[in-house]
Amino acid sequence: MNYTIKASQSLADIFSKISPSSEPIHIFLEDGEHKGLEHERIFYNLPNPLVIESVSGEASKCALRGENCEAFHKDTENRAVLTFGEKCTSVTLKNFTIENTHVKTCDDASLGNQAEAICFHCQTGKLFCEGMSFISRQDTIHVKGISHFKKCYVTGDVDYIWGYCNYSVFEKCTLHTRSDNRGSDRPAYVLQSRAWNSKPGFVFIDCDFTAENRGKNAQIFIGRSQGTGKPDSLDRWDSIALINCRISDLYDTALWTDEDGTRAVYPEKGSAMTGWREYGTKILHEDGSLSEYDSKLQEKHGYTMTKEEAEKLLASF
Repeated sequence: MNYTIKASQSLADIFSKISPSSEPIHIFLEDGEHKGLEHERIFYNLPNPLVIESVSGEASKCALRGENCEAFHKDTENRAVLTFGEKCTSVTLKNFTIENTHVKTCDDASLGNQAEAICFHCQTGKLFCEGMSFISRQDTIHVKGISHFKKCYVTGDVDYIWGYCNYSVFEKCTLHTRSDNRGSDRPAYVLQSRAWNSKPGFVFIDCDFTAENRGKNAQIFIGRSQGTGKPDSLDRWDSIALINCRISDLYDTALWTDEDGTRAVYPEKGSAMTGWREYGTKILHEDGSLSEYDSKLQEKHGYTMTKEEAEKLLASF
């Protein structure tokens, strides 16, 4: 079944009219700014395979915007602009923007810092995104299960990609660390992985990690630990892989951080398939030039893969 939605129409209203079945749903968004009700939680939790895409095919012309956060709706599955529930099977999003417009007001996370643009709260389903832009500040993207982001733009300031995934692949994407609206002296982190036990976790292939210049003493890391992963834990493994990525020289050369030993990291040392690991990393300088990353600078929990190990990881998807 196909739907075409004007900016004045409600995506949530369309979802409410769909009956659970195996019938595929294809939604076309006309160009413009699609806004929900104030602090609205747009929720899709049906087995029907779903495709949502813009009519123009350009993310800059079509946006789903709203403000939601932990202060308005408690728990991860409730505070995103767009949430997909555990009954979902297949979700495809193409060529539009999802933005959570919430602005941080203080250091207390319970008062609303956590504000996802998208939450894929489905361990058994699959999410595919292409040509998308995801914009927020803290926790921009949350994923479970299996997901693949291709040629997407993602921005935020703290843990703006995270989740309990089997694997989540980012291919030819731009990950942009923006300035914290509360001040540039706070550290920034792209990722906090809580991957499933022994699974590949978050894998970045041929991606660009860029950042706003926060000043001389700013700290920007690719990843930090949640701190509770264990050998026998179901999830919360610190599994992130970088393969042939380019990283701005504004990022810390250690790449990862256990926050001065205050957060346990598991696996304690990365390997070909799990933990913090990289291969073929290059540093992107302000003048646009590239240089080889010195793997000796990597934080102690990190691991440098061989070419063969990187190829084996890629072949597993």
